[in-house]
Amino acid sequence: MLDPAIENFLSERRASKIKKNLKPGSSNDEKHSVELEAAEFFRLSNWLPDAAKRAGWLSMLTHPGKFTHPSAKANAIIANAEAKPDGFLRTGNADADLDVLGNAAALDVYKFLSLSLADGQTVLAHLEQNSAAIQAQFKLPELPFAELQQDLLAIKQTSGIAKTSEKIKQVYFPVDGGYHLLSLLSPSGLMFKLKERINVMRFSDQAKQAREDRRHQVHNEHGFDELYNLVVIGFGGTKPQNISVLNSQNGGTAYLLPSLPPQLEVRAIQPPKNSFFSDSLYYKHYQDSFKALHRLLAVNHNNVDIRDGRDYWIESIAEQVIEKVWQLRQLDAGWSEITNLPTAEKIWLDAAYLEQRENQDDWLDHIIRSLTDWFRIAYEKTVGKDKAIFFGDVELAHIRAVLTAMREDLR
Repeated sequence: MLDPAIENFLSERRASKIKKNLKPGSSNDEKHSVELEAAEFFRLSNWLPDAAKRAGWLSMLTHPGKFTHPSAKANAIIANAEAKPDGFLRTGNADADLDVLGNAAALDVYKFLSLSLADGQTVLAHLEQNSAAIQAQFKLPELPFAELQQDLLAIKQTSGIAKTSEKIKQVYFPVDGGYHLLSLLSPSGLMFKLKERINVMRFSDQAKQAREDRRHQVHNEHGFDELYNLVVIGFGGTKPQNISVLNSQNGGTAYLLPSLPPQLEVRAIQPPKNSFFSDSLYYKHYQDSFKALHRLLAVNHNNVDIRDGRDYWIESIAEQVIEKVWQLRQLDAGWSEITNLPTAEKIWLDAAYLEQRENQDDWLDHIIRSLTDWFRIAYEKTVGKDKAIFFGDVELAHIRAVLTAMREDLR
């Protein structure tokens, strides 16, 4: 008797094939013929030998070269490292999935090998263990199990001869009398395990509830964590599937945590006197981001990539402003009392107003309007008024909308 997971896998593909091949208005005889053909094709004794032949079209690996360059061709490498309590985020210290590269026409084989059977282990794990259970499942009349097993496990075969690519980043590492040429590869399993954990921290129902409880001053036993200065990096553009399976499953994006040198000197922070936006935000600190935004605005196209790029730079500039806000919040509470700052800015910047900041909203609307005005002025100052794209009501409304979506980050 087939394991339910295998039976469901074949049934779903059989149904998909029938749906694909049935044409509107097909007669009962035509429908019956399509169903018979699909049933025969996805009979385990027919489908599995074909799948086994295609398994070698794919390669499971831990460090794909295509994250550096989509045309890079290098050996499939599976790094096996022991877990150690050394405090490092590295291969072996996290339960990361193997990635997959190869012909998309064989991805159904990978999905099949990833099925969890009744005992919780995958088909691939059973094959590697040569278990009696998988031998019973794959007992076919015309193909010995050993041959079937060997063909399916070809997905994890690695070459003994290292082969790199000129498109992969190279480091010449000096050794006695010469050097080693090192090829830097991305540990995609770790990258996307990190993304998964960060998304749980930021967007899980538990984290959302904890933030809501904090806002309403309700005790929450779990609490929540925040990560600042995250950078989103993309791989593969509009075709993330060309990079790897894990990349495709994650929409072609991963997170980069800040990797900064230690701050050896604490600089004095000069608090604003009259306006945070004019006293604390120096245009030159944001000129690279505003110039990047200008290059997008100057393109005479209106598509999703341009719009997404525009919003990315608006959010990026806002995040840089937020960093300055947090610096001022480290000052002794009450510092704003000897300034002429508007009340909304005092609430936003001074630790003495923490309770109002967390429990009121009117001040935040004022900040978003002021920040929108600063965007327009800073943009014109940076790129030059004669070159700047005019920000009318529609453009300013869009900037406000993007900033409004970041309300909780600005709070």
